[in-house]
Amino acid sequence: MALIFSQNSGLNDDLWKPVGQVIKSVMMDADTEKTPYDKLVTDLCNEEKSKKYAEKNTGLTSTGTFQLVNEGDVPDLSDIRETFPKLIIHSTFMDEIACTRQMLDDGEINTMKTMSRNLVMGYKRTRAKLATNAVATEGAKYSMGSRELDKTTGDGKALFDTAHPAAKEGVAVQSNVFTNEFGNDSAMLIRLANIGRNFKNNSGEVQGYTFDTIILPGNVPDLEDLVKRIIRSELIPGSNNNDVNTQKGLWNLIVLPTWQVASGKKPYIIMSSEANKELRGTLFYDRVGLDVKNWVDEHSRNLLWNAYCRMSCGFNDWRHMIMGGADAGTTLS
Repeated sequence: MALIFSQNSGLNDDLWKPVGQVIKSVMMDADTEKTPYDKLVTDLCNEEKSKKYAEKNTGLTSTGTFQLVNEGDVPDLSDIRETFPKLIIHSTFMDEIACTRQMLDDGEINTMKTMSRNLVMGYKRTRAKLATNAVATEGAKYSMGSRELDKTTGDGKALFDTAHPAAKEGVAVQSNVFTNEFGNDSAMLIRLANIGRNFKNNSGEVQGYTFDTIILPGNVPDLEDLVKRIIRSELIPGSNNNDVNTQKGLWNLIVLPTWQVASGKKPYIIMSSEANKELRGTLFYDRVGLDVKNWVDEHSRNLLWNAYCRMSCGFNDWRHMIMGGADAGTTLS
């Protein structure tokens, strides 16, 4: 994560100097430690760095199928145009901890080390929650605490919507959100994967991406167990039919502990990791990494640590993801 200690974080208080160095070392160790939170962001998003207040994403429509021409003739110019632009604006996140003078007096170094490590872990957890809330929330907004952030793609629709338009005229709107539950077998999974494979791009051409990732909330154990059996069993799970399981080995499973749903709800998401990368679907920008500054408060004599970062998570395209079991969406009969 490349933790930055601000240049103004030197301590003038000799009493706190040794403790300050110990806490810095703990923070650096925690910063380099790989955690499930790091992997979660990597699995869901295209991670990029930014040097601007926001990042604008756009693209071009495809050239379409080559034209058949007679000998000596020239083809018509292809209708290539800009696709929907999307501006993703970075947000600022901060946190602060205080190591009290009483802790220093009583030699509670381990407590202060734990607090400092938790500050770094809190940063990593915030990145994971930002990515999770952006991906897993229905609607055009997602929440971080009391604030709401934009969850629309370049077409102005929510990431999961029933009527995504294309940049070129004449292409029918497309849905990537469905109310159908997962069910007790692989039938709905196969059907949604086929819908995703046949998504059309902004020029109306079928993309043909393979959907290979299933994303589940962290608190639906029965659905998690069913999916594991479907994607790992040699034969068809839950069936007396001695037939091959066509889904074995085709899927990766991501269970998000940071995605918690209400009792009785069982939403699920399928994703094409290839489409996510090629279409730059889910984008996570680190504008400013974890920047920490410390000082001794003259009034309380506490050692304060202030953490600052800027980041964003948004969507350039929607065609890499499908949500099923949604509260609102298209219902397949």
